[in-house]
Amino acid sequence: MLRSVSAITGRVALGLLTVCAVAVQLFTAGCRSGGPMPGEVPYQGAQTPFVTFAKPEALSVTSGGLRSAGLSWSAPQSRVYCYRIERSCVAEGPFAFVADVSSSKLAYTDGAEEATRLLDSTAYYYRISTVLDKSGTRSEPTQPVKTVTAPPPVPPLGVAAAATGSRAVTLTWQASAAEGVTSYRVERSPLQPVAFEPVATVRETTYVDGGTPASTLRDSSKYLYRIVAINRVGSEGAPSVTAEVLTLPPPKPVQKGAAVSKEVRCVPLTWEPSPEADVVYYDIYQARAAEGPFTKIGKVDGRMTVQFTDGGGNPGNLEDDGTYFYRIRAVNNVTSESADSETFCATTREVPPEVGQVSAVPARPRAVPVSWALSTDAAVIGYEVWRSVADADDWTQVVRLNSRDVASYLDRGGEKDGTKMGLLKDGTEYQYKVIAYNTANVRSSASAVVKVRTKVIPAQPAGVSATTNLAGLVRLTWQHNPEKDVNGYWVETSKKAAEGFRKLVVTHVAEGAPLVAEENELEPNVTKHYRIKALDKEGLESEWSEEVVGRSKPLPDAPTGLQAQPAGATVRITWQPSAQRDVTQYKVWSKKFLGWDLVATTEQPEYRVGLTELAKAMTVAVTAVDQDKLESEKSETVKVEPLLKP
Repeated sequence: MLRSVSAITGRVALGLLTVCAVAVQLFTAGCRSGGPMPGEVPYQGAQTPFVTFAKPEALSVTSGGLRSAGLSWSAPQSRVYCYRIERSCVAEGPFAFVADVSSSKLAYTDGAEEATRLLDSTAYYYRISTVLDKSGTRSEPTQPVKTVTAPPPVPPLGVAAAATGSRAVTLTWQASAAEGVTSYRVERSPLQPVAFEPVATVRETTYVDGGTPASTLRDSSKYLYRIVAINRVGSEGAPSVTAEVLTLPPPKPVQKGAAVSKEVRCVPLTWEPSPEADVVYYDIYQARAAEGPFTKIGKVDGRMTVQFTDGGGNPGNLEDDGTYFYRIRAVNNVTSESADSETFCATTREVPPEVGQVSAVPARPRAVPVSWALSTDAAVIGYEVWRSVADADDWTQVVRLNSRDVASYLDRGGEKDGTKMGLLKDGTEYQYKVIAYNTANVRSSASAVVKVRTKVIPAQPAGVSATTNLAGLVRLTWQHNPEKDVNGYWVETSKKAAEGFRKLVVTHVAEGAPLVAEENELEPNVTKHYRIKALDKEGLESEWSEEVVGRSKPLPDAPTGLQAQPAGATVRITWQPSAQRDVTQYKVWSKKFLGWDLVATTEQPEYRVGLTELAKAMTVAVTAVDQDKLESEKSETVKVEPLLKP
């Protein structure tokens, strides 16, 4: 330190000699700073000889100024144009021009401006003369007066450095004893190699270096600090003695890191909170092998937040049945990072196991009940049921069930109305498979395929026949279907073949009971078409039977060959019997003006009319009536004349 101060002092002395040599060459003419008297032009004349009168009196100068010297004097008795101040580094001169001061002023400070500062700890000699007029006439100068400027500030004492936080050093020192000190420059150097650099300039006697994320300090490193005092004129003292400090270490490694296995495409991580209060977050690193390489995958804010889920959530986006390795680092408020925690690992959950014990119930009408064993995987949340026809590879998803506890489904082919039959085809073979899926929609492999055939519809009703000889009706009969669960038949009727059918009746019969259906209240000789289908207990219907034709009984044929022949006092009316064997009687009708009157009924094909009974001619027709009371149309008429009176 002493060698450094001596070197500085030598350099200052050499500088003073240089300044004095240069000062001899400075110009000395002109009133530069005081300005002209009112109404006068500033002095710009050349050097003139001194005169022996009007010399300023009582010149004095302050001592110990901060790179400045304060001059004062008394005015002479004569008129003054301005005062010329000169300065030299030695009493004998030569003197150099400093300033011309207005006649109205009797004081001047040399070095008051930054550009004109004097040197520290340096002797200066000043003299002053009176400029009497604009031509530059000057009085003799005063006797030189001497001053010595103040030395640079003394170094601060009691410099101390302490590591007060992560990457933070707090410096304290005593104020410099020198007058006019306004600030201190803090300088820092690593312990090796020593190379001080400015850190900050402060007004107080304390300073915290670092302590923020921008700090350039390193953890667990030694540094040297020194303080330089600076006064108000920019004079810097020698550096203080150095203070050594060791910065704090980084945060301690994270402890008790743990990872949970068998989660769905994610790995939940936990660890103990850092005991260091300035830790503000944790960095999470992941690798696929224990030796790395490790990649940062996340950041967890807050010292007390000690959990993280790799994969983005539960479920996440990691691989199924994948093994992952982790390390964690604690980071404090100045971004100082701990060493890696111990490596720990976990394995994600495997794909859900294949669904087992899949079965389907055959011979169900247009529907298939499918069931399976519940998955043993707790992460499974539902099942998909798939279907195809026979051995086709064109699979269709039937349903997606959102519950692990549901292990059956009734496939109705998409029919949602429970009151209606399903939409699967009758007597068709279907195959089914079931797939389980978990919370991440990871799907198991398909189960074993199960095949099943839906119920076959009843056979067409056979032996269908219809009557053609029943009065006012047609009776249908047919054979029982071979299926034991057929419990009804649907009968339809139509006036035309193959079209226009309408429901006649649905019969519900017990096993072994005759199968009969009738269409009543038919007109005679009406032809109708009929078809029948079988209905089973579960609502399946057979194909329609072959159509049969039925007819109601026609009317008897009208009697023919009607004749009227006299027979004594009567007229015998005869006719040919009807062809139908079941005709049981005939009706004899007499025509009126409007309509007919029934004259008589007879079981024989003749009728006698007494001539004495006729008042006038009578027109007669006959109808045949069968055993079902069906009556034929009227026969052709015959006229019966009354007996002529003598």
